[in-house]
Amino acid sequence: LSELDLDYLDLEMSFSDLTKLAAKVAGTPISLINLIDSFTQWSVSSFGIDIKQMPRDESVCQYTIMEENASGFEVKDLSTDDRFKDKFYVSGDPNLRYYFGVPLMIDAEKAVGALCVLSDD
Repeated sequence: LSELDLDYLDLEMSFSDLTKLAAKVAGTPISLINLIDSFTQWSVSSFGIDIKQMPRDESVCQYTIMEENASGFEVKDLSTDDRFKDKFYVSGDPNLRYYFGVPLMIDAEKAVGALCVLSDD
């Protein structure tokens, strides 16, 4: 991400309609566009939740960008998945359950983040 020299404020304004649209199309209350570096997940646009960043090792989107399947990564119930059941956003407010994310690719081999939708049911 550091090589891309991104203006995060400009990204938030540019992608706000996209995150809102993704949530509406998916029928979920939450959608995020996250960029992920070695240590941090940066939420550059969000709908339905106010979050700016979290440690990469706490995020679900880190698995989305590591997937070889570029069509997406889905977890139907985060509370029953050992990787996520104890995370603060699953065990506490907002008690998230469903996750679906697609990787954001620079080219065929470099994922820099994810567009994801989430729900508490």
